[in-house]
Amino acid sequence: MFMLLVGIAGCGGEKKDTDLILGNWVYYSNRTYLLTVIDMKGTWTSSVRIADVTSKIVDSRGTAGGTWDLDEGQLVFTVVASDINDVWEKESTYSYKLLELRDHFMVLEGDNGRKEEWKKTVQLKGKEGPGAVNSIVTMAPYTVNLDKHSSNAKDRYLCLSMHLELMELMPEQPVPQFHPRARDAAIMYLSSLTYENVSDFDRIKVQKEKVKDILNPYMEGLIKEVVIDHVVVAVSAAKVEEFIIEHTAAPSAEEPADGEEGETGEEENPKDS
Repeated sequence: MFMLLVGIAGCGGEKKDTDLILGNWVYYSNRTYLLTVIDMKGTWTSSVRIADVTSKIVDSRGTAGGTWDLDEGQLVFTVVASDINDVWEKESTYSYKLLELRDHFMVLEGDNGRKEEWKKTVQLKGKEGPGAVNSIVTMAPYTVNLDKHSSNAKDRYLCLSMHLELMELMPEQPVPQFHPRARDAAIMYLSSLTYENVSDFDRIKVQKEKVKDILNPYMEGLIKEVVIDHVVVAVSAAKVEEFIIEHTAAPSAEEPADGEEGETGEEENPKDS
């Protein structure tokens, strides 16, 4: 049976147990992750994730939650709500002994004498909810010169600000870095489009899915969705420069940090950026 992490009222020291215990914790066994969020209000929420052989989450089983208390060194908690009764039975009370507690690690022992080792994780930006570990990868803006059917056609520039929402990651699974070749591949594809390919929202949605297919091989197949934040079809280089300035953040680094990408400060060109 999985154990829940709960807040503990500790004794003296630099950090009280009640401080150390707060946050997001994970226990792993047999490709199953039990993710638990503990807050200072004396409540907990827990969810179960199932992984495949590649360590990618393939199923979410459900959630549970309740309240906790400390009684003579025993962690006593009550399950108030649960749809995973084989893990946490609703309206039941459980007690565990705390054997060890550090900043990012703890050991609990159940009534059956089984010891469980738990690790604290960092919650990534993305999906909300108990144990949410989705991450978002932002990118520098893209600006490309749209292809023309003839030399007499008007110059148009596609300007895009977008980010990637990744699939749910395993706790402690690193966010793949956004490789420069991925950006080059996206630029090559976008620059092959014509104005007719992006002239309305429905057509832009089609291109968004194609960009996802192009980028996914560079992101270990973990892209769940390409989200377009802003899109403009400009008719002058000046408008392109305005778009770049407005949607480029500083400082910049198009590499993930704590589950989130920064934006580059590279020089942009209306025809290839």
